[in-house]
Amino acid sequence: MEYRVNRAVAIMALAMLSSFSLAAQTVVPGLLPKDARSMGMGGSFKVFAEGYSSLWGNPAGLAARGSLTVADSATWAYVQPTPLNIKNIIRVLGQQATHDESVATLDGLINENDFGMGESLGFGWTGNGLGLGLTSIVDALVTGDALAGSKLAITSQTNAVLGMAWPVNLGPFGIRIGASARGFYRIETLPGGWPFDSLAEAALNRQDLYSIIKVYNVQGGFGIAIDAGATFSIGPFSIGLMMRDYGDKFAMNESTIEDIANSFMVPSGGIDTYVFKPVYTAGLALKLYQDFLFSPSFYVEADDPLALFPLVTRDIDAMFSRLHIGVDLKFLKFISLRAGFNQGLFSFGAGLDLIILEVDAALFSEPISAAGGRIGRTGIALQGAIRF
Repeated sequence: MEYRVNRAVAIMALAMLSSFSLAAQTVVPGLLPKDARSMGMGGSFKVFAEGYSSLWGNPAGLAARGSLTVADSATWAYVQPTPLNIKNIIRVLGQQATHDESVATLDGLINENDFGMGESLGFGWTGNGLGLGLTSIVDALVTGDALAGSKLAITSQTNAVLGMAWPVNLGPFGIRIGASARGFYRIETLPGGWPFDSLAEAALNRQDLYSIIKVYNVQGGFGIAIDAGATFSIGPFSIGLMMRDYGDKFAMNESTIEDIANSFMVPSGGIDTYVFKPVYTAGLALKLYQDFLFSPSFYVEADDPLALFPLVTRDIDAMFSRLHIGVDLKFLKFISLRAGFNQGLFSFGAGLDLIILEVDAALFSEPISAAGGRIGRTGIALQGAIRF
């Protein structure tokens, strides 16, 4: 046991000290699902993830009780869910709006909030020290000031995950240490995206979309990434640290949609190399009355935690704008109400845990960088899972 724990600690430490190797490659962002539980709590609950969430969160959570996820599906949409927006979207999709009305609707959606959607699907065994699963994520986002000139960026990644975790109990202290390796295939639009206005015009005019996108390029390739983390708990209090997306460089090659369709082969290999930028996250958790009919849990997490310390005495407001804060109020052991604070923006969520069926929903906000500074993007997420 001691040897295995020491080995896991060594892997985690080596990965965290090796970020200098990123300098020679093009850095690309990692891709995470917008799962409703986490998004309803302001993007927290990554450091203290358990069960299926440990496949993309902290692998230390694999030391918890085991469960089999037969299917976990999450869908999200980047849209402000106002009654007017919902009404206009339904009219456009139902082809009840005129061409000009449809363009005006898309203009507003893109300008006010960006526009898009995503989906994740996966299954696997997690817990009792082992994680083995397959996840697939796709995210599509339209950005711009209006429909004219807008760009569509699509990223898809399929991950095969193998992870291990070790619990260590030292009197009143509980320690969990975990690490996982992910073999993945990633395919995405080229930097800058596809021209969405021409695609939207073709759809509104009921033209053949394939005749337009067949000449567009995508890039794709295979790679391996490592996640690692640890949590330390005493009573209801826990602290934790995790690192995600540490890995060696991987190559991506370009291909047109038409070439993929004709050859039934996705692009891979190539001479252009890329690398994920590791994300380091630290967190605090307080879980009260976990065996009672009312059990509140509180989470505070921060990406790049070392950058927070100078802000404690210099700029408290800026410090809070870097935090993910979440609360989960569970009633009767199967109803959850959630709220969160995602780097200055509020989120809300709810969930039901009905023996083998879990259903979660969230209204979330996330900060984005824009020419005028940081602004927020709003979205909704719905997730369902069957677990044993």
